[in-house]
Amino acid sequence: MKNASGFSLIELMIVIVIIGILMGISLPAYQGYVLRSHRTDAHSALLDLAARQERFVAQNNSYTNLISEAKGLRLGRTTSAEGFYNLEAAKCDTGTLATCYKLTAKATGSQASDTDCSEITYDSAGTKGGTTDECW
Repeated sequence: MKNASGFSLIELMIVIVIIGILMGISLPAYQGYVLRSHRTDAHSALLDLAARQERFVAQNNSYTNLISEAKGLRLGRTTSAEGFYNLEAAKCDTGTLATCYKLTAKATGSQASDTDCSEITYDSAGTKGGTTDECW
């Protein structure tokens, strides 16, 4: 009788189950990491807009809520550089647009599944905020 070499069906099925378990554990963790890493797109966009707001107030004695227009912050778009967030500028909660602003980055597209930080904010007082405390 010959000795058969190779894998049996049971051994192959055990390997497939182990691979499935490892993928089931690692894939959600990886996706969460990717969502968290995309938050830097919002951070850089908000800090860029804040610098543009300060430049604008130095020239016009008032802040603006016009992000993309030439008479506003001249960003040329209303999304972050990578396109994961929509950007908005408005007056702050306690004042007028002449004295303070609040910038908001709202998650869009594939980033919208980041429910922990669907909104990230920054205001003229330098206050960083968001849906949760973990956004910055």
